[in-house]
Amino acid sequence: MDKATDGIHSLRKFRFIIFGVLTFIIVCTILFLSPGTSGVINLSATSSQPQEPNRRSAPVGNPAPAQMPANPSVNAVTQAAVKLGVLSCVSRINQVATFLTANNKSGVYIFPPKSEPDQHVFSASFEILRPDNSTLYATASFLPNLDAVYDTVEYVNVKCEELEKTVFKDLKRITVLKKNIVLLDGGNVKVFLMPAGSGTVVIKKEVVQ
Repeated sequence: MDKATDGIHSLRKFRFIIFGVLTFIIVCTILFLSPGTSGVINLSATSSQPQEPNRRSAPVGNPAPAQMPANPSVNAVTQAAVKLGVLSCVSRINQVATFLTANNKSGVYIFPPKSEPDQHVFSASFEILRPDNSTLYATASFLPNLDAVYDTVEYVNVKCEELEKTVFKDLKRITVLKKNIVLLDGGNVKVFLMPAGSGTVVIKKEVVQ
């Protein structure tokens, strides 16, 4: 029994050391990359297509989940976070920001913490331009304990009912929030369909823990 307990403790220590080494490498890499930013950042298209942090979300028109590479490259938002002193959740920032901006041209506004940056929420808002010139708004916020939440918002010129029957046909309807907004269950990702004129505002939200 004591040997089994010692083995578990040793495994936990090994995992902690590996995590620390990887975090140190990421931080050092970022510190030697491109110059710092303040406020607005323009992001170039990336070469890989990572998956969403909790494995299930799909852009409108493509319900299939994406696949995330094991080691996504360091994102410009991650670089900015490190230069602001946000280190405790840097791996989560890189994961979510890379997912949101992959294969798209993007701009981002960062809300810098006013004091003790590594002890407070870090938040960023994105404008994402897809290859078909459609625009997507996204926002992501990160806590020092590695928890994060992100939302994406876009307008689609298709009625809610049609989207629910086609693009999101595999998602189960959970409820109608009050009168008009439909909530669909995409697993970790929840999808909200809100009528807007002749189309729909599609909102996707995930809490990453």
